[in-house]
Amino acid sequence: MGPGEIRRIIAITEAMERFWKRAHGWAPRAAAKLMADARLDRQTSFVHTLYDYLKPFSEREAEARQILGYVTLRSLCEGILRLFFAVWLEAYSRDVDAPVDRNKSIVAPENVRFERLIALYSQKGSAEYETFLRRVQERGNAIHHFTDRQIGSQDELIADIAQFLEFLLAVNSSLPYPDDMSIIPYFA
Repeated sequence: MGPGEIRRIIAITEAMERFWKRAHGWAPRAAAKLMADARLDRQTSFVHTLYDYLKPFSEREAEARQILGYVTLRSLCEGILRLFFAVWLEAYSRDVDAPVDRNKSIVAPENVRFERLIALYSQKGSAEYETFLRRVQERGNAIHHFTDRQIGSQDELIADIAQFLEFLLAVNSSLPYPDDMSIIPYFA
């Protein structure tokens, strides 16, 4: 894992943002509106910070940087899962397993907790990434300092950033695009 892989994450994320922010006419109306209103630009902003986690952490800042790295990964994973369910909003809204509120109304993807998003994706998308997503969730929760949580090592964080690239590619490959269109830049 190095700067080249992070450039690839950035290129893919930027391409996904460009396409899905302007999905009107391609995606169903409700899904297109949801994605147009989503802050996909923040997802792109966050991926640019991944370079920070490749540099050796100073001893004094190591735990904070490690935790912030996992908070960043958690945010990125949660955002990609929300995008996945937003793109597939019609199917999500008809699914008997979709989360419902007290009034038995479907909870919109942007309001579903990360825990439930992981479970849904593992059931409806791919279970292959569940262990990775749970680890990122647990380590990202270490931002709440009062309870001791395992945060791993910087090498593990870097490996999980590499795993995020695989996860990003897997989610993107399961999204519908117009025929003969690839949003992944050739150099990515």
